Amino acid sequence: MTLQARKTASPPSIWTWLSITSLWGTIFFATSVLTLSVAASWLEQGFFNPAWSEIYSVYAIYFFVLLFFAVSAMLVKNKMDPRGEKQTMRQQEVAAGKREMVFVSLAGSIATSFFFTVMTALVFFAASISLVDMTIDFTLPVVLVASVLNIAAGLSASLLVGLVLFVLKKV
Repeated sequence: MTLQARKTASPPSIWTWLSITSLWGTIFFATSVLTLSVAASWLEQGFFNPAWSEIYSVYAIYFFVLLFFAVSAMLVKNKMDPRGEKQTMRQQEVAAGKREMVFVSLAGSIATSFFFTVMTALVFFAASISLVDMTIDFTLPVVLVASVLNIAAGLSASLLVGLVLFVLKKV
């Protein structure tokens, strides 16, 4: 089964935006919780050791932030590329071997994993102030170190997806 790039431009549906953002947002939420815990421990600054019930409560809030983010990103992208021509051209270049061969959007993986850690920290912080009874204390260095650590998760995910697509392309 060979993967083919689309021949004609058609922007992804809202369900595609919501499902992909929910999938990757959930993965990065989990890795961000882990990296925030590790960074707080390594730097011996602040406090971040949420219980599972607190993590689930914050994720419920985070999920709605993800939905808002997905719709906002879709609207911005549709404003910049209304017919999806740039995305189609990129997919065709990747399929032709002119772009990424293994990593799926290296720069995008770095930026996304960093951003989702910052967003996770902000949602935990906001939830601890008003909605969820928990004790957390972030310092800026903890959030930055956790964000950099989470880049490894983003690159690993990008590499995994790239290898799967590479194998599927050869089959």
